[in-house]
Parts: sequence; structure tokens; C-alpha cells
Amino acid sequence: MRLLQVFFAFNVIVTIALLVFLVKGNYELGFEDILDFVNLIFDGISFWLIWQRKRLARYFIIGFSLFNIVLGTAFNIATGVFNPADQLLACTSDIILLAYFLTSRRAKAVLTKPFNAEVKQQELSKDINYYQPKTWAFWRNLIIYFCVFSVVGHWMEAGYCTLIRFGLIPGIYDPNSQIWSDWLYPFLVYGFGAVACVLLLYPVKNFLEKHIGSRVVPLIISFVINALVCTLIELAMGLMLNQPGPDGKLPLWDYSDMFCNFMGQVCLQNAVAFGVVATLMTWVIYPALEGWLAKVPRDGMNIAFIAVVVGFCILFFLYCINVLIPGVEVTADDDTGESTIEFSRQYDSDAGA
Repeated sequence: MRLLQVFFAFNVIVTIALLVFLVKGNYELGFEDILDFVNLIFDGISFWLIWQRKRLARYFIIGFSLFNIVLGTAFNIATGVFNPADQLLACTSDIILLAYFLTSRRAKAVLTKPFNAEVKQQELSKDINYYQPKTWAFWRNLIIYFCVFSVVGHWMEAGYCTLIRFGLIPGIYDPNSQIWSDWLYPFLVYGFGAVACVLLLYPVKNFLEKHIGSRVVPLIISFVINALVCTLIELAMGLMLNQPGPDGKLPLWDYSDMFCNFMGQVCLQNAVAFGVVATLMTWVIYPALEGWLAKVPRDGMNIAFIAVVVGFCILFFLYCINVLIPGVEVTADDDTGESTIEFSRQYDSDAGA
């Protein structure tokens, strides 16, 4: 079982890492490539299910192995390239997984944790306990999340733009964007997004789970709400900060060429991406972080809070605040990148006086 976990994790990490070497415009994604990406998602889910010792892992892996065998065979037959020996070789890993989880007693003995109402209620009670807005710990952690995710969001956007760069998803790639420099530059919109997830979307998620006796339906509804709320946040930020310049172009971002966009400020693709990230935040990341931080002694968390806030303030004032001082000019050399501080003569004479 441990070997399978290592295999699934290794395959996900290595395959994603190899995507970096794909050059935009030099490849086309075919059916087999898309199926490989779907299987990559399957590997990630299988890793988590086995790690959590969920009984569902066995049925999930059996079902998906059958899916791969049937779909791959049907596709090859339909396209006229079916060869029994080649097909058997291509399905080897799925056949091994299928045989193992159908016959292994160890798999049945190890994968015992159910997805039932009792477990769901226990998990929901724990999640509800994390939401304590009347306590200092809640707001302390929330401020930490705002500071941290303002920077982490920058890195996430860089990863998203990398996918655009390599042509894996549509979009506009700008090599001169600030995304690719100043890696500690805080993007406050992502900090506010994290706060919105905790204050608004997390209680909605708990409400849905409490009143809907299913796991899938609350997840789907939560995803739709998360996508809408995050899109509205981006739209509001755009209307405030991303107004057209004299040339009529939007200075910060422009989705005018994207499918299903509104005023160039928001688009369907980003809405889906925001929905995925916000759903991960509300369903997985925030509860996990709260569980881990709860194990840290109170004094330790307070010290960490001070360190994070002070560090964030340094970054914010270093990158985001520019104050003009009369008589002082700061210039940067385009070749070396070094900054020079110059004092005007008028300023010097005034100082001497």
C-alpha cells in the first residue's frame, strides 16, 4: 500500500515537472495526452484516499481502472488502430491495479474508514469549531492568512501564467509583467480573497453540509458560490483600480479577447479557476491550517503573528508605498539595476542654511 502511495505521488510530481519543458506552439494535445492528464488527477485523488485509509479508495481505483481499459480500447477500435498486444501492454498498469484491489485481503483490511453520516457529522463539528469570530485566535490567524496569501497568491498567479506561457490554457502572456519580478511583492487582492473565504465562503460551506445530506451536492453548490463571489471581488477591484487609460486599454489586466468576458475585467476561465482555488481553500486548506495551528502553543502563535505582520509591513512599504521627498530623486540604472539617490542643489543650500 505504501508503494502505491509513493507511485501515485511520484507520477504526479514528475509529470507536472516535465510540463515545464514543453515549448508553446511545438506540440498539440491529443486524446491520449488528455487521458494522461485525467489519470494524473486520478493519481492525486487515489494518493489522498489511500493516505486517509478510506474504504472508497478501493472502489474508486477499481472503477477508474475499468474506465481506462474500456475507454482506451473503444477509442483505438473507433480510430482503427486497435492491436491486442499493444492494447494489453498499454493497459498493464490498470490491469495490475484492478487485480490487486479486487483480490487483495490487505487492501480490504487497511482501507476501513467509511464515508458515512457519522464521520461527516464529526468532521462538520470540528469545522464549525474552527469558526470562532469572538476569539483573538480567530482574528490573529485571519491576519496571518491575509499576509501570507497576499504573497502566495503572487506565486499562484505566476504558476497560472506559466500554464498560459506554455499554451496549456488560453490567455495573454506578458513577459514584462510585474509577476515575473519582485517575487515577494504582495498582491493584496489574494489576501482579501483568503479573508473572504474564511469570513464568508467557509460558513456557507458549513451551512450547506449541515442542511444537505450529501457530500457531492454541497461541494458543487459551494464551488458555484465561490466562483461567483471571487469573480465579483475581481470585478470590484477592476472597476476601482483597472480603469482604461488614454489609449482605451486596461492597464493592469484585460480579458477583452477571452471567451465570455465582462468589460474586459472578468472572464469565465478565471471564474472557474477562482472557484477551484476558493473551494480548495474553504474545504481543504483552511481546516487543515486551523488544525495544525491549534497544536502550536499560544505564545508561539503570538510570536509568529508578530513576525508575520512585521515582515508583511516591510514588504508592503518596500514595494507598494512610494513617498516623494522634495529635493530628493531616486534613479535606477537600466543596465546594472542599481539605485542612486541624488540631492538637488536647492535642497543642499536649504539644508546648509
